[in-house]
Amino acid sequence: MRMPAASTITHSILPAMNKSDATKAHIMRAAIACFTGLGFEGTSMRDVATAADVNIGLIRYHFGSKADLYRDTLAYVSDQYNKVCLTALEQARESGDVGEIIYSWLAAPLTHWLDSNVATGEEVLCFLNKMGYESPELTHEVYESHYSYALQEWQQAVHAHFPGIERADWLWCMTCLRGMYFNIVAHNEFTLWGLPAIRGKEAAIRRLAADMVALLRTYTPSA
Repeated sequence: MRMPAASTITHSILPAMNKSDATKAHIMRAAIACFTGLGFEGTSMRDVATAADVNIGLIRYHFGSKADLYRDTLAYVSDQYNKVCLTALEQARESGDVGEIIYSWLAAPLTHWLDSNVATGEEVLCFLNKMGYESPELTHEVYESHYSYALQEWQQAVHAHFPGIERADWLWCMTCLRGMYFNIVAHNEFTLWGLPAIRGKEAAIRRLAADMVALLRTYTPSA
């Protein structure tokens, strides 16, 4: 896959950062583009250095190994992801509408993203989607420490509206929902499959949330 030009992975630094933090953010922007487009194994430190227009020694100074760069970048964007998703979830809970609760979390990186120091919300979604294809040894620790707890809070908020669903069926529904969701949000220039981008992503996510609510309301426990 052809990597984006440097200009396409550069975003304004907001808010103002010191020089060291700005350098790390610049490297992580390039790393996200490379890891999303080429995968962890397909990306070399030289690829990241070229995309960031820095030398490899500077990357090693700030991050260490390629695996450390990947994990530090994943941890950074996961913290931002959790923040905006939990903010949207708290607002949706006040409505008491389970469809809004489902939608709020899924759409939050598109509707609530605040800080594009390292990536836009949509770019982060593509990166997280690609994370699912990486080795568990690479991603597990960061997933558990920086990502999964907030995702579980959202799932519990939805499950509270359908307490009779058995755990195995519930996990199956959530797995299907997440798969369909990433098919909507991660089909752009970073997609692994080369499928065309889905336009009107927020509207598509709202339809997905409504369809999932309709499906869950038809649930009957196994005999």
